[in-house]
Amino acid sequence: MENKTKRNRREGISTEVFIKFCIAFGFLFIAALMYCYALTGELQTVNGNVLTLKSQMDVFAKQNEQLTAEKEVLQEEVFALNKTMDEKIRQEEEREAELAKSYLPTGFPIKGRASYDEQENILDGNPAVIFHATSGTSVTAAANGTVSCIEEREAMGYLVMIDHDNGYFSVYRNGTKPKVQEGDVVTDTTELFRIEEGYEDLGYQIIENKSYINPLDFMEIHG
Repeated sequence: MENKTKRNRREGISTEVFIKFCIAFGFLFIAALMYCYALTGELQTVNGNVLTLKSQMDVFAKQNEQLTAEKEVLQEEVFALNKTMDEKIRQEEEREAELAKSYLPTGFPIKGRASYDEQENILDGNPAVIFHATSGTSVTAAANGTVSCIEEREAMGYLVMIDHDNGYFSVYRNGTKPKVQEGDVVTDTTELFRIEEGYEDLGYQIIENKSYINPLDFMEIHG
């Protein structure tokens, strides 16, 4: 009887342990399921974030390609603009150089045939060249400038002085009446005198920085 009681007690304890084990296992299983569920949610969230980031990266990649293409276009435009500017600067420098040159009295002051005597090279004690031309020949300005002075002298006729606005003056002496007036703006095509019979000589001088120079030397060097 006592042995039966002990056996029943052991069986009751074993059953109780089994039940407790089952309950504990159940809790563990439920906890595992909940953990798996939570982990799955986290994984889905992470996957969603990864997809979002990938989509953003794709957008950024396309934007970068577009910006790169735009940059190349801008670089080409800048290169073309620089080339155009360089060409304009070069043309402007050439134009300014040509304009400056047009104010140097290096041209021949007579439109037509003329001769001169190398021994006749002084006027009023200053270097000069005396040209001999035929009647009807035009005397023109040697370069662009402004008529700064016109004088009439009994011994030598008329004197016309042109200021070339760069330190140079050219002086023309002839017995015929000038065809220009003081203040006139002239070019190398402006007629200053028309040679007449009896006044076939033209006295020509150049002043550089207030000093007379040999006109022939100046024309040889610069003309």
